[in-house]
Amino acid sequence: MLATALERPGADDAQRLAEVEQALASRVRLLRFGDDLERRYQADTLEERRRFITVGGIGGILVYNLFLLSDWLTLNDLFAYVALGRLLLITPLLLGLLLVARRTSSRWTLDTLAAIGTVMASLMPLLVMIHSESPYRLHYQLGMLLLMVYCTMIQQLPFRHAAVAMITMLIIQLVTTYIADFADFLTWQANAVLFFATVALLLMASYFLEHGARLSYLFALRGRLLRVELREIARTDPLTQLFNRRYQEEVMSALWADAVKLPRHVAAILLDIDHFKAYNDSYGHPRGDVCLKQLSQTIQQTAQEAGALTFRFGGEEVLVLMVDADIGKARRLAEALRSAVAMLQVPHPVLGEGAYVTISLGLAVANTAQGSAEALISAADSALYVAKHAGRNCLYCAQPEAVNG
Repeated sequence: MLATALERPGADDAQRLAEVEQALASRVRLLRFGDDLERRYQADTLEERRRFITVGGIGGILVYNLFLLSDWLTLNDLFAYVALGRLLLITPLLLGLLLVARRTSSRWTLDTLAAIGTVMASLMPLLVMIHSESPYRLHYQLGMLLLMVYCTMIQQLPFRHAAVAMITMLIIQLVTTYIADFADFLTWQANAVLFFATVALLLMASYFLEHGARLSYLFALRGRLLRVELREIARTDPLTQLFNRRYQEEVMSALWADAVKLPRHVAAILLDIDHFKAYNDSYGHPRGDVCLKQLSQTIQQTAQEAGALTFRFGGEEVLVLMVDADIGKARRLAEALRSAVAMLQVPHPVLGEGAYVTISLGLAVANTAQGSAEALISAADSALYVAKHAGRNCLYCAQPEAVNG
């Protein structure tokens, strides 16, 4: 809970959300995001893509070798060569590419390996076919259509990868069938038209598949970013931008919920702006709000540098929580907070010429396995009361027995 709280949305999230909105407005017609968003898309989809390629690749290898039956029926005179090529050349090659794909950290490389595997699988049978005298070669070469469908519809290669693979396969198809000379030129032309049309339609399908995948990713990413933004709004005080009281209770409940298994020391620093009512009464609430926001920003920044969380406890009171902190570490943070506010030198003329706004602080440390969250806050509040009556602009530390009994 504490680690999550420290990961507050910042300018990067706002910028990324703007990029997502811009990409959605463009409808991703060019199948390309801006550089930063494209890198995130590639990284976010890598593992899912790797699993998809692996499962599809294993299934494709099994079906590819089932075509040994077709080789036997339609290319019987060279069956031994095709069988050796499928089982001892292409299958090991495809398995090797899958192993490399399991280790690559680049989605572009992953899709390139998948495209190479498909092209190589299409090349071997047609090269053997050139030397066959089977009367069924015209039917045999139509098996290339299935590999083209596998490339675009099963592997779902990105459009650019699919285009390169499909054009390469089309060239292989046209060249090998022309060299094989198993039909007259008119039949070869008709066959070529069939494959040109198939490639065109399948590339259209590839474009629409990637376009849909990219839009789905953008909608999902926008949803996640908006949820982060809404969660931040729900747990943040609108004036000071500190965490609010409700989120403070969630954090403390989470810390004490694990007290039996993981006891921890939690320091609570409760601070209050000195003579803030007089400041508001003299200069008005708008100026008081400006002062409160300025001090809160400094307190939050100082606390974050020490790994602590800041909450608006109420009015001009701020609660700082520090986990796994002993009294010495917590005292150093409290003094750093007091010094940071003093260094702002916010004028407080109602107290006299040259007077500045200061804070008083009460500190208490509790072991979650011994003292309660309520006792911790109560002890810090009592310590703050003592600091206020000791002249303000100072720190008072509660005794351990006041919290841990």
